[in-house]
Amino acid sequence: MPSAASRYKQKKSEDVMPSADSAARVDVAVNIFAKPYQTALSLLSLLRASGPHVGTIYLQFEPYGSEHDVVSPYLIASWLTEQLGPERCRVFQPDYWLDLNAADTQRLHDPAYRYGIRYQYAFEHSEARLLFLMHNDVFVQRDILGAMLAARGDAFAIGHLGQCWNCPASRAELMRELFGLPPCGPGRQEEFRPDYAQLCALYALAVERGVFVRPYPEGFTGIFDRQPWPLPECRINEWACLLDLERTRPLTLPFGAALPPGAYRQCGPICLDIGVEWFRAMYAHGFHARHFPVADYLKHWVGTGKVTRRRYLQAEDNALALLKRHFPAYVDWLRRKSGKSI
Repeated sequence: MPSAASRYKQKKSEDVMPSADSAARVDVAVNIFAKPYQTALSLLSLLRASGPHVGTIYLQFEPYGSEHDVVSPYLIASWLTEQLGPERCRVFQPDYWLDLNAADTQRLHDPAYRYGIRYQYAFEHSEARLLFLMHNDVFVQRDILGAMLAARGDAFAIGHLGQCWNCPASRAELMRELFGLPPCGPGRQEEFRPDYAQLCALYALAVERGVFVRPYPEGFTGIFDRQPWPLPECRINEWACLLDLERTRPLTLPFGAALPPGAYRQCGPICLDIGVEWFRAMYAHGFHARHFPVADYLKHWVGTGKVTRRRYLQAEDNALALLKRHFPAYVDWLRRKSGKSI
């Protein structure tokens, strides 16, 4: 009888789930807001491209869905459980939904509340050294896990660094005028380390020149006056990133003091984006992250969650078309399981 590996090679164009090498496995955490077709495409394409590296998959379903869905978003969990076994597909839904709001720090020692933070259940329960965070609206086209493993070195996280499109430090004219420096950007974010006065001057000049920046300066006191760098838009973007749990988890709530990677922190009238506070805390401990060209390995459909019905359905229809083309066995199973003529 052929081995699982040989059967995978024979049928690599089909929906076959390869086994993971436990010695080099990477656990996967996906936070799921509706999007049943996009979620399935995300997970199936990851397994097709990087399956030999995947250990346990943690699916954290937000207690909030979409009225526009034809099939249940939970069906992909049933499929993965059938294919991988219950020990490699863990499903969790928290009691609390924090949406895009900062977590109440006074309640973070209550597990039921803390698990409402994105990816948190996997972050605490994974037994692997490495955890891959992924959005449920991507299409993986190349072996992203294999490439990240080869490139990460001693980084505490590897992925696309920074939300530079929102950051005044990415504007050449501002950086040249204030500091005589080139613009900051992914892969160079450790080179520009302003003090607090310089950070305030950068944001003030951006506002004066009509350059878009988020209103973080209103909340700088108590955060950026104490630690002006990394900057407010510096983070590891969690739509596809690999974290070193062995080194970072002991420093992160509930084990350490740092806010979790899926948490927001209030800064003025809005929150620092997801993961910014955790990223800054890891740098405060002397760790460093590494930029990785995520876009070379996957397609990310941005902004198809709580948006217009038309855009949501367009993204879902696109994902279904790709599922039919690349994963027909799953679509056939989905028809049978759901009773829908999709």
